Amino acid sequence: TTKELVAKLELNPGQKVLDVGCGVGGGDFYMAENFDVEVVGVDLSINMISRAIERAIGLKYTVEFDCADCSKKTYTEKTYDVIYTRDAMLYIKDKPTLFRSFYKWLKPGGQLLITDYCKSVGSPSSEFAEYIKEGGYYIHDLKEYEQMLENAGFDVIVEDRTDQFVRTLQQELLALESQKDEFIRDFSNDDYNEIVERWKAKQIRGERGEQKWGLFIAKKI
Repeated sequence: TTKELVAKLELNPGQKVLDVGCGVGGGDFYMAENFDVEVVGVDLSINMISRAIERAIGLKYTVEFDCADCSKKTYTEKTYDVIYTRDAMLYIKDKPTLFRSFYKWLKPGGQLLITDYCKSVGSPSSEFAEYIKEGGYYIHDLKEYEQMLENAGFDVIVEDRTDQFVRTLQQELLALESQKDEFIRDFSNDDYNEIVERWKAKQIRGERGEQKWGLFIAKKI
């Protein structure tokens, strides 16, 4: 998935990329190594950033990491060619303000690529609503998401990638089930059952079209 999505950005050597919600930096290392771009990864989790920094030691390409809240962070205007964020915006309550910041931080013609959990139009089921509440998520339908980006000034292309999301969950479930004994040995049977139950619930919501996965490619005009 990372390779396919990054290919859409048509990165060029020397470009500057900001990854918001970078986790342990997997996508950042991939972009820097394969496209010779300069990447800054930002994440709120000190554990994730610490692991990313450890992975970056001794590398010959340019990847930096910053532990920060992207909704409170400021960067110099017109700094980045690309802003890249994968399944992280669902934690952001005030997306319109952050999207306006993204627009400012991008150079003219710069691109924003977002993948994120979304929902179908209308009120979610009680089960999905509870999932959203427990996670502390802020989830929108695809059209609402598109409108927020357009209001920030972007020219937006939207793709409903829910089918891909469901297929990926199926593959991950099969992989987890094949490693059940090792997983239980390292963690517990309860942990295993909880993960399987949550992933299957996501899969069911995706199959019935209630939980969606959106891809948004937005260009600074």
